[in-house]
Amino acid sequence: MQIKMSNLNYNFDNNGNTSSINISFSGNEGSNFISATMVVTPDDLPQGVDTLDDLNRKQVQNLGREKLAKYTALTTATPNQGSNSTETAK
Repeated sequence: MQIKMSNLNYNFDNNGNTSSINISFSGNEGSNFISATMVVTPDDLPQGVDTLDDLNRKQVQNLGREKLAKYTALTTATPNQGSNSTETAK
């Protein structure tokens, strides 16, 4: 499935610095559809990058895609096993 970035919004603090970036993604293949908004914060910055303001659009998109992949990773547990039996992707 091809997942495209559909929206990008910057949030600023009182000093005009970027405090977080919301990145929306969507995609569909046949009857399967995904829509997600990932929030990139300073905690998500790669090593060597000091602030969100230091990232270009492609870097922001890549960070959002990495978070999306992490949160949508499948596990071997089935939905009927309950929320405590699934593992979060690392």
